[in-house]
Amino acid sequence: MTGLIVQPRRASIAPPARIARELEPAFSPEAKQLTRLVDALRPSTPAPTSFDRERLPEKALAERLFDALAGAKLLTASVAMHLDRARRDKLFHQLDSLHDLTEWEDGDEPLQRSSFGTFLKAMLTLNPHRQPGLGLSHDGHLIGAWAIDRDRLTIEFLPNDWVKWVLSRYKDDNEARRFAGQTPVSELVEGLAPHRPEHWFSHEGRQRQEPPR
Repeated sequence: MTGLIVQPRRASIAPPARIARELEPAFSPEAKQLTRLVDALRPSTPAPTSFDRERLPEKALAERLFDALAGAKLLTASVAMHLDRARRDKLFHQLDSLHDLTEWEDGDEPLQRSSFGTFLKAMLTLNPHRQPGLGLSHDGHLIGAWAIDRDRLTIEFLPNDWVKWVLSRYKDDNEARRFAGQTPVSELVEGLAPHRPEHWFSHEGRQRQEPPR
C-alpha cells in the first residue's frame, strides 16, 4: 500500500521478519527473543469507538493528559529491563513535552495507549541506536521521525500493532525518491529493508532529529 502520510500540526507481533545480512548492524540480535515480551503488550480490549467516547463522561483536559502519560509510563516500565536509563529518561521527557497542558491545542487527543504499545514493540524489534524525535497526530497516534540532512523517515504508530511509514532519500542528481507503506509491526523490518534503514538507525552518518510538524 502506498500513499503519503498527512503530517500532524504537532509535533499481532510475530517473530521479526528475517533480516538481510547487510542490514544486521541496524537491528537488535535479541529481537526474536523479545517476541513473547512485546506480544504481552497487546491490548486486551479494543480502543473505544467515537460513539463509545461520546457515551463516556467528559474528563477535564488535565486529567486526560495525566491518564495518558501515566498509562504510557506504566507500559514502559513493563519493558524497562530492555531500555537503558538514558533512553528511558529521554522518552519520558519527550512524552511530558508532548502533553504539556500550557501548549495543548483544542481538538487534539492525548496519546492512545494502543498506539504507544505499537511504538514500544517497534523499538524493541528495531532497537535503533538513534532515537526518533516524537510527535502526536490529532487522533493521539505517536509519530517518530529520523532525519539525516534532507533524508527523512517518518513512522506513525497505529493501534493494534500496525504502522504507517513514509521516507524520502536524496540522490546525487539532487532529486528526492519517496516511498511509503503500511504494515504490521512484525513486517516493518521487511518493508524498510530495500531502503537501507541503517541509514537512519545506525551510528554511522550525520544525525538531525526533529519532531514531526
